[in-house]
Amino acid sequence: MLFITGATGTVGHQVVKFLNEKDVEFKALTRTPEKLLKDKTDKMSIVAGDIKDCSAWSNSLGDVDTLFLILLDDAREILQAAKTNGVQNIVFLSSASINRSDSDHNDNAKKHKEVEDQIKAFGFNYAFIRAEAFMHNAIYWRDLFRYNKGTIKLPALDAKLASVHETDIAEVISIVLTGFNKFSGQVLTLTGANILSQLNILSEISKQLGQQIGFEEQTIDEFHSYMKNYIAEEYINLRIQDWEYTLKHGLSLTNTVLTILGREPLTYREWVSEHLSAFKF
Repeated sequence: MLFITGATGTVGHQVVKFLNEKDVEFKALTRTPEKLLKDKTDKMSIVAGDIKDCSAWSNSLGDVDTLFLILLDDAREILQAAKTNGVQNIVFLSSASINRSDSDHNDNAKKHKEVEDQIKAFGFNYAFIRAEAFMHNAIYWRDLFRYNKGTIKLPALDAKLASVHETDIAEVISIVLTGFNKFSGQVLTLTGANILSQLNILSEISKQLGQQIGFEEQTIDEFHSYMKNYIAEEYINLRIQDWEYTLKHGLSLTNTVLTILGREPLTYREWVSEHLSAFKF
């Protein structure tokens, strides 16, 4: 039996859809079970609960052998509950930032590495999915396009991204979950098809919108002042850390998606086409 945390999240919801296609039995944890009703099948059980309060739902782990885990500030409570209930395998959605030379000073890398280390310390069989930035992160730019007056400002326009489509992440996870023995003990780094600058991505959105937009370099202070209205301080700082790293060191691509899925990774052009309505006023 499989158990999926974050089942209505950006990646988790797509994992649910892929598992339904594979016709396997699994349980899906969510704080908003009504959002999963349209996905419900005879082999899918919905567990209502908050991942941060596992005492309320940990009894649902009793017949589970493989758990899909998303990031927690401290995973020890849920890992202890999993161990107590006989869970043997953990598939953890981690971060490719761990692979970088500045990982000891990168907040995102440190958080994910801590959970990886906790999983190992509990003695679980594991597979770590270290994904580069989600393409879906570009959704935070939607208001820049909705309300622009011919010019969009953003810092570090030349900063690089090897972003991966959330569909690719979810499909890889579904394959690892259903064929865990093949992937046990592996660390899988997922990237997109291309390394693109922020300017490349902004230009692609502009092109598909059919808008003539100019792009200007913004200061970090200006960016911080704007984005604090939309996302938490820690995520603003993570973005700044990523920009600084890629401007200095660059990024590299992996062939993991191709190897596991048997096809090339989905492109940012495809992602923009799928989500274009979000950028329209």
